[in-house]
Amino acid sequence: MTNYPAIDQRKNKNFVVKYGSIIKEYAEKNHSIHGLGIVVVNLLLLKDDSIEKLDLDNFEAMDTQDFNVEQPISYIPKTSFWFKMINLKIKKKHQIDLKKNDSFIDKFLVVFIKDASIEHFSIYSIKV
Repeated sequence: MTNYPAIDQRKNKNFVVKYGSIIKEYAEKNHSIHGLGIVVVNLLLLKDDSIEKLDLDNFEAMDTQDFNVEQPISYIPKTSFWFKMINLKIKKKHQIDLKKNDSFIDKFLVVFIKDASIEHFSIYSIKV
């Protein structure tokens, strides 16, 4: 019997390894503009396992109300509603509070959302 979560995690890890430099560049650019935050990859909206075809500049928020997870890839700053929502889900599932724990300052967190209610997700980090 196949362990689907393990396959899914390996697929997400391979995604981070393959596109780590692109994600890191996107995160660094947004970090300098919007401050601390996380990169969210919404697997429901990503058509395939490639972000090379995506123009990540199209996924940049112009103001704080534009930060959302309703696009394939988004940067969610620490001050936004969606960061608070994702933080609550992470705290519930993994007992990690991103708001209190500043250990992710030296790395960028990538959160893969796998369902609309954000109950199923995985977290990876990319060193700064």
